[in-house]
Amino acid sequence: MKQLLLFSLTCLALSCSKVSPSSHQIRDLQAQLRTVVVEDGISVQEADIIAQSYFYHFGPGCGVAHNVADGGSCWISNTQVGYAGTLTREPIRIDKKTGRITWSDGPTVEDPKSIFNQEKNSSKFAR
Repeated sequence: MKQLLLFSLTCLALSCSKVSPSSHQIRDLQAQLRTVVVEDGISVQEADIIAQSYFYHFGPGCGVAHNVADGGSCWISNTQVGYAGTLTREPIRIDKKTGRITWSDGPTVEDPKSIFNQEKNSSKFAR
């Protein structure tokens, strides 16, 4: 199911439509985010959920956050935005121990479970 959701979100993101996310899509991401256990460190699967949720919430609505890769002390998700799929200055970075999320084009989020509680206008891509 996770792969289907990630595929659906990728297709939606790559379509570059400015359609507002459906409440169903948001609920699915929020449900997946609730399964993340920060206290035991962030696994690759949890990092993918975090990266997709973060990009979906703070990204421009046109682009994609790729599956995470090992970046040493953090997980890295390269991001592309716009119709041409231009790489952003920096990837999304997720600390493996704390879950702290940083991105050059969005806010720093200390607790990944709070992504959807953050203001969207704290992003470069405020919609």
